[in-house]
Amino acid sequence: MENNPRSIREQFDRMFTGQNPSHHDLFAPSSSTVNAGSLVQDHFYGHQQPPLNVNANGYSPFFNKDQRRLPANPVWSILDYPTRFPEFDPYSSPCNSYNIHPGVSGFNHQSSLNGFLETLNDRNLEFNFNRLNLSSPTHNPQPFLPSPVPVNRNTRCQDMCCNPHSIRRDNCGGFVTPRTFNNVLDIPNPPNPSNSLLQPRAQPKRAKFPASLKDIRGKICMVAKDQEGCQFLQTKCEGGKPEDIEMIFNEIKDHIFELMTDASMNYLAQKLFKVCNERQMTHIVVSVISDDSNLTNICLNSHGTRAMQKLIELLKTAEDRSLMVSALRRITLTLTKNTNGHHVIQHCLKSFHVDEVQPILDVVADNCLDIATDKSGCCVLQLCVLHAEEVSKERLMTEIIENALDLSEHPYGNYVVQHILGMQIPEITAHIMRKLAGNFVNLAMNKYASNVVEKCLKDAPDDQSTPIISEIINSPNFLGLIQHPFGNYVAQSVLQIAKGTLKEMMINKVQKEYAYLHSHPHGKRVLALARNSKPRGSLNLHE
Repeated sequence: MENNPRSIREQFDRMFTGQNPSHHDLFAPSSSTVNAGSLVQDHFYGHQQPPLNVNANGYSPFFNKDQRRLPANPVWSILDYPTRFPEFDPYSSPCNSYNIHPGVSGFNHQSSLNGFLETLNDRNLEFNFNRLNLSSPTHNPQPFLPSPVPVNRNTRCQDMCCNPHSIRRDNCGGFVTPRTFNNVLDIPNPPNPSNSLLQPRAQPKRAKFPASLKDIRGKICMVAKDQEGCQFLQTKCEGGKPEDIEMIFNEIKDHIFELMTDASMNYLAQKLFKVCNERQMTHIVVSVISDDSNLTNICLNSHGTRAMQKLIELLKTAEDRSLMVSALRRITLTLTKNTNGHHVIQHCLKSFHVDEVQPILDVVADNCLDIATDKSGCCVLQLCVLHAEEVSKERLMTEIIENALDLSEHPYGNYVVQHILGMQIPEITAHIMRKLAGNFVNLAMNKYASNVVEKCLKDAPDDQSTPIISEIINSPNFLGLIQHPFGNYVAQSVLQIAKGTLKEMMINKVQKEYAYLHSHPHGKRVLALARNSKPRGSLNLHE
């Protein structure tokens, strides 16, 4: 069936004339839309209703919002007189904007007893009627039916009347919708493979750089600054061809500082370090350490520090290592106190022999207290103590022991003291105990030093931890220690570690302070632990 407006209008005219033979000029709406009467009566009296009163403009007045009187033969008025009724233009109005009803009982698709038997031709006419925006308020048009199959009227309208932005005109002036249907289930057809011929074929991506380095000779440094070019050069380095490596090395060896500190090119530097021979590595080391300012900037840079660590890791000859250590010794203090630079010093300690890093250890020992109280330096100092041997280790230990009391109370220095105690060297632990003796109660109430006191109690031998427990039990500020936010943790450690008579003394002294501890936020923890730690059969005076 053609979908142009003229053919649709002619079919409407034939339909109205056939169903209303006694009124060719006038057509009255059914009572189902006006009087809400019986459907059977609508059919019986549909041909006998008198014509409506029409005013001078061809309209019948509206009685209220729910009931509306349509003009005589509204379809003729709308289709034949578009200039007279512009507001009822079915081709430009949005769907259901004016709620115009055809007035034919057979087109009331919400009813199964609509007065006339609905045929396949009527159904298809109804579909065209809906497309002209002359349907009922519950507009749900259906596709043409090849056979009288029940229609699902709850599907969403997919036509151009409800989707004005999804249509286009064909060459003949008609409308072509992007969706087509083969069935009544509102399922779109599968895509047509022939449509793929209309899509532009994706062009293969052209290589930005040639396959051979010879084509970019003299431009390798410029190519390395490009992200894709840098990846291209990395691929050539991974290939391992000596001629390619030599060509890359010759062109970038004078730009090593820029290469190591760049966000992308530092990866090329690391790849190049892996494939360079001894001669090339020596040239790179000399180029890096030739200027202390550039060397410092490389080590302190977030990208340069990674490249520098990789270079240190890959140094194979003693001469290259000696050159590197001699250069780093001059800036050791600066690097150890920097977030990025301290990783370079630690990498030297891990990768080189202790004899090779002795100059660095000497600088650390000379500035032990300054380095130990730095956030990054305390980590370097702990590693130095771990790797040092004989004279170097003794020197570092001596400096730490002499400043043990001050370091214990420092936010970062306390980690150095805990590290020495964790090594569990009896002589070193004894020296630290003597330095801290008489201050354990005060240290226990310090935020940082309380960790050192607990470390002494847990890692020290029994003969060395006994003086600490005795000092805490006999302290005149015993109650203040138990009620302190940090001291209560030390008191709990004492209850867990103490043995024999000392444990009983500690439990009894805690229970004597019951009145001050049972409701205290910190003291009640110590009191609860003391009750649980009490030997069986002992008498509790407060129960």
